[in-house]
Amino acid sequence: MIRINLVRGKRKKRRELNVGAFWLALPLVVLAGTFYFHTTLTGKISSLDSEIRKANADIERLKKEIGEVEKFKARKSELQQKVDIISNLQKGRTGPVRYFEALSAAIPEKCWIDALGVKGGNITLSGVALNNYTIANFMTALGQTGRFRDVVLGAAEQTTVTGIKLVKFNLTFQAVD
Repeated sequence: MIRINLVRGKRKKRRELNVGAFWLALPLVVLAGTFYFHTTLTGKISSLDSEIRKANADIERLKKEIGEVEKFKARKSELQQKVDIISNLQKGRTGPVRYFEALSAAIPEKCWIDALGVKGGNITLSGVALNNYTIANFMTALGQTGRFRDVVLGAAEQTTVTGIKLVKFNLTFQAVD
């Protein structure tokens, strides 16, 4: 059987692949891809460079802050040493202050202290009094303060000071801590 097409019209020709146009378009596609790749990498490089600059600026700022912190730490340790020295001085001064306070409360009228020596817990005292009775009252008062013990009279001798007869004496005793 034979087929006959009675419909008039143009027949479409089959198109053949145009190889010349492909070879002409290929370099354009490669060039466009290379341009896109180059533009993308350049953008990434510039953004990474800006991040590096920001990071370096932060590092410099933080170095300054670390330096300030180190200065503060050094100043704090210096001040702590000074506070420790002051605390030690405060502790060291309470002993003699307590001795003088108790001693001044125990001194009777008409009795004068000439010299006072403190070595460790041993205290030596010399002075003048109006009479032996005043010295005895002074020794009793020292024992009753609770700050001193073993009050011993070393010597008591009569002396004349500006025409007045007085008794010169020496005492030794122990401090109670």
